[in-house]
Amino acid sequence: MQIIDHNNETLTICQKFFIEKSIELLYMGSIDSYRIKLNNPLTILQELKYCLNEFDKGRIKHFHTIKGTAKSGKVLIDEVHTLLAVAPSYIKYDTISLEYLTVLLGQTKEDNYKKLIPSIKMLLDDNQNYIERVVDGIGTLIASNDSSFENLCKIDTSLNILFSSLIKKEFSKGFLYKLFYGIFVHSLRNGKSFEDHFNNFKTRILADKCDHQVIFRIDTTDKVYTAMSHIAVDGITLQDDIDSITLTGTRATTELTVFNVKLDKRKFIECTVEALDYLSALKKARRQLSEYLDVLNLGLSGEFLNIHNRVLVIDQRSPERGDFQNNANILDGKYKAEQSHYQTFTSKIPSIINNSKIIDETKEKIKSAVRYLRLGNQSTEIEHKFINYWIGLEYLFSNYESNNTIVRLKTHFINAHAIAYTKRNVTSFKRHFSQLPTLQKDKATTYTIANDEFLKDKVFYQDIETELIENYPLIAYRAMKLKEWFFKNTSATKPANAKNYLNRHKENLEIHFTRIYRLRNEIIHDAALNTNNQLIVSNLRYYLTFILNEVIDHLSNATTNGSVSIEDYFIGNELKLGNIEHKGFTLVDFLDVECAIDFIS
Repeated sequence: MQIIDHNNETLTICQKFFIEKSIELLYMGSIDSYRIKLNNPLTILQELKYCLNEFDKGRIKHFHTIKGTAKSGKVLIDEVHTLLAVAPSYIKYDTISLEYLTVLLGQTKEDNYKKLIPSIKMLLDDNQNYIERVVDGIGTLIASNDSSFENLCKIDTSLNILFSSLIKKEFSKGFLYKLFYGIFVHSLRNGKSFEDHFNNFKTRILADKCDHQVIFRIDTTDKVYTAMSHIAVDGITLQDDIDSITLTGTRATTELTVFNVKLDKRKFIECTVEALDYLSALKKARRQLSEYLDVLNLGLSGEFLNIHNRVLVIDQRSPERGDFQNNANILDGKYKAEQSHYQTFTSKIPSIINNSKIIDETKEKIKSAVRYLRLGNQSTEIEHKFINYWIGLEYLFSNYESNNTIVRLKTHFINAHAIAYTKRNVTSFKRHFSQLPTLQKDKATTYTIANDEFLKDKVFYQDIETELIENYPLIAYRAMKLKEWFFKNTSATKPANAKNYLNRHKENLEIHFTRIYRLRNEIIHDAALNTNNQLIVSNLRYYLTFILNEVIDHLSNATTNGSVSIEDYFIGNELKLGNIEHKGFTLVDFLDVECAIDFIS
């Protein structure tokens, strides 16, 4: 969450909330609970149709990963039911009604699923203008000027639907963030109309794809250059210089001069791609270039070839405004990298390695997970990041006595994260609230920096809801949400609890790990490349970072007379969560739990 000082004093609560919530959803530093969700009511149907087709072709082997059983737990069709029930969903049920679709979903079995595929196709055909309908719906919700909790929930839901649809359409998240910030924060000043800016935003996101030039600079040998010259690929041209390109921006012009310095072994590869934005164009061009270089590598793997870390991207609608971008995949999530935190983290590992009471298998798991986290961070291709993070996770949860590592991963990771989840999100809320001006913080009468007891008090959330809704609607909305989850139907004999909050999170994780495992199989067994799984890779990196911090913190503080293993940590979590459940999932118990969440910045 970013605390935004709006430049336009006439904005309504709903307009401010629309801006603040959108930025939170798009900001790479937001914690995963508050970033864009992977799916919405329409995209989950697209995923279900894809998986049914893959099962029909024999590429997905187990139907229970599509429709669960009592043994397999919650999977894809459970998520379909959940997302179709959200309001508003904006889905038009013209050819197929929601009621009939629900019947088909209920009847779907391993030997009776084929009717569902054309049914979903009809629904998708009926919803070709889905994004435009969602944008119009958001406009109506904002124009109502209704700042009730129910209406803000509808705007929140609608924004998740909008941005997940835009990313599915192949907009890049980074571009959407910059576009939104530019339209609604930098330029929406006093005297400017919110409605005009909203219409400009709508026009841009509904625009068609256009041609982009993406220019890579390479330094290589004559052999590679000669080979490149003889390989004709549509959309790729090889050039000695880019003297014909002119840019208008001062910084871009200066960088172009340096970028275009000529050397004997230097060439420029120009890719022409159709894309919705410049970052999406770069992603497509990198894929195109990779496939081109893969062919060269077959016969010239020993030759020198270096691709410059900056790339020139030019939108043909305004070629003079082209600019340079980093040649890298940027993942969501923001983790502390301060020297003190890094030293604390790394100093614990030698103490574990040198502790004779910790069994060797556990030490190897820790070392391996740290190594694969590093390899994932250093990898350039998304698929390589995915595989490295997955290997790190899979090995941590493997057990020579059990063949089903994915079941162990689901069970033990979900237990570990369930224990920390409530405290992580409430602590994040406290951190953002503490960034407000003192005058605003004083309106929450129970707030203090002395301890965190105020987080267990309903009054704290009520004060924020009523006193800050006008100036900080997103903070106020978050307080409303937490109050709704924790303090609904509470009394003197029924304290605040996080049961429903936690159960929803555990169900989401269970479904998501099944999805991740399916993608893992596609990459490993089918050599899938176009998995479009950048959001999922961001999740994987977080999962591995979280569990490593937890395990290392636990083992470095272990005190026992006998041997210690990672299994002790897993069993301890099971008992800890069971004890909290036995006591009624109280908010107090979750906020008092010890967990290593300080790595999240």
